[in-house]
Amino acid sequence: MRRGPRLLTIACCAIFGGAASGCADSPPDAVPGDEPNQQAEEQHDVLVERQLEAMHAAAVRGDRSATARAQQELERLARSAPTHQPSSSADDPFQRMLDEFAFKRAPLFAQQLTSAEGSRRLYVGVDRAAFCLLTPDARRTAVERAYQSVDERLRADGIADLRFVVVPLTQSRPTQAQALAIGEDRAVRLTRRGRGC
Repeated sequence: MRRGPRLLTIACCAIFGGAASGCADSPPDAVPGDEPNQQAEEQHDVLVERQLEAMHAAAVRGDRSATARAQQELERLARSAPTHQPSSSADDPFQRMLDEFAFKRAPLFAQQLTSAEGSRRLYVGVDRAAFCLLTPDARRTAVERAYQSVDERLRADGIADLRFVVVPLTQSRPTQAQALAIGEDRAVRLTRRGRGC
């Protein structure tokens, strides 16, 4: 894994403040004779990125049915991925959760994760246009389902202070002021930005 702070890129998990960072779609180190599998992964990644672009374009147009179709195709692609969901060997439960986080999946279709070393605050980057195309109740429900899954996992490992902050995708460090929704203390709320977008 790379070390040190870096700008975020779509579908990447970045940890600021000197901790590890890595991309969710990065294949493991190449092994001799592994070229066909690597090609399949690269082709799969291209298809996923096309669907993300289609989802964004449909959401910007306000086309709910085309957005839903793109999200259904993202789910199908996730189920048919040529590699399994990564399994982390990290000792720290929070780091394991970051390593194994399911990107580009329902209900939230997260494309970025950002956290600071030593913090239990997790910024989850989503496509703002697609998120805001949902009704406020559907936005809150999508965040609740994603947050509860992560929060329950961490609580089982003795971590009860997760702050799950949903923000629009960004190429810089996200801030609390950008929050669309916040999950903490087993509850989720939409922010003013998240209610009115």
